[in-house]
Amino acid sequence: MRSSLFAKIALIFLITLILAAGLTRISFLVDERTARRDSVVADIAAATARDQSVIGPVLTIPYTRIVKSWKPSEKDENRMIEIEKRFTEQLYLLPADLDIQTTLNTEAVRRSLYQAVVFGASAVFKGRFVTDGELLKPGPNEQIIVGEPQLIVGISDPRGILRAPELTWAGQRFDFLPGTGEEQMPNGIHARPSGIQVKEPWTAEFSFTLDLRGTQSFGLAPVGDATRIGVRGSWPHPSFYGQFLPETREVTDTGFTAHWATTRLATNMQHQISAYLNHNQAFNTLIGVRFIDPTDSYAQTDRAMKYGLLFIGLTFAAFFLFEVLKRLAIHPFQYGLTGAALVLFYLLLLSLSEHLDFGLAYAIATLACVALLGYYLAYVLGNWRRGAGFGALLAGVFGMLYVLISLEDHALLAGSFSLFGCLTLTMVLTRKVDWYQLGETLGQRRSPAAASEAPNR
Repeated sequence: MRSSLFAKIALIFLITLILAAGLTRISFLVDERTARRDSVVADIAAATARDQSVIGPVLTIPYTRIVKSWKPSEKDENRMIEIEKRFTEQLYLLPADLDIQTTLNTEAVRRSLYQAVVFGASAVFKGRFVTDGELLKPGPNEQIIVGEPQLIVGISDPRGILRAPELTWAGQRFDFLPGTGEEQMPNGIHARPSGIQVKEPWTAEFSFTLDLRGTQSFGLAPVGDATRIGVRGSWPHPSFYGQFLPETREVTDTGFTAHWATTRLATNMQHQISAYLNHNQAFNTLIGVRFIDPTDSYAQTDRAMKYGLLFIGLTFAAFFLFEVLKRLAIHPFQYGLTGAALVLFYLLLLSLSEHLDFGLAYAIATLACVALLGYYLAYVLGNWRRGAGFGALLAGVFGMLYVLISLEDHALLAGSFSLFGCLTLTMVLTRKVDWYQLGETLGQRRSPAAASEAPNR
């Protein structure tokens, strides 16, 4: 009697492993389609402009330090020879105050089944540079030759510049030119303002407007000693990133607004800029926003598949419980067909969600799976009421799955209580079952009474 029960459990476990392999294959297919989507998004970005990050403005002052020294002549030790060494370096000045106000207009660009979010950004930069003089102090026996200062703005993909910006510097206008002249940050623009002194105090206010086009995300570097950043956009699902989250934000169905404020005490920006431009160290202090799609069908399908094996197990457990309580023997092959229908649910969901809204695709896949299993189980379990009951049970399971994948923050909590409820129900229903006598029952065919209740074919 015991061997019959254990053999049945072993067969069900083997079928579950085979179905798990099918779920894994569909999971690989989800990853493949996701990679294909990412490739299409990359192609759209390559045809327009990629993610945009703006670092600047930074005032660079090149200079040459000439150091003179003397050493004895090799031919005549009593004679001294002057030696001159030259060191070419850069001085980087950051704005004392920087205010950046940005307006982002987004649109979804489709290609085949996929889409990418393309944006147009209009960023207005205003601020001022302040020095107290003596920026470069020559040492003993040193001479400093100052080169032409440049105001540089690093732009990750300059192909996205829509209009040539114009710099207003201390009341004068200067054109921006291509490139930055910096080896570690070659992409960007630069201007050559005049009137900059390295030995006397000076103050210069500046402003310019940068119109950019990009894809998926937009980032800014808070390079000022005191930086204020405001971003307004039309995308209703922004994701803010960076080491500093917005101090204030408002997200509505029609767009968002966000504001940041930082200081050099928090960013240590002078060191970061110097390390980035001089030593090729990573620049990590960006403030930005990504334009995400919370209804991403691949992400939601992948989230649903994480519960696939669990729900197959719950369905099989319900089958087994029905056998125990109703004294019906369900063949392992019937377990396998039922499990195959549950696995194909995820394939249906994946294929439908590429063409329809995820909620509608989920409803259609659920309806198809529940209708098929309700019809099939009406014959397996002996009558229509039992088949309809199991169909309703499966509909409830799929409904619970939809709730779990919708509640991102509370999915674990909801799932834990749901499983605890299922376990509680199973223990209550089987509290009086004689498991030692169960093997004999499972080894018999369905009772004539049950067979007579089967629907007419």
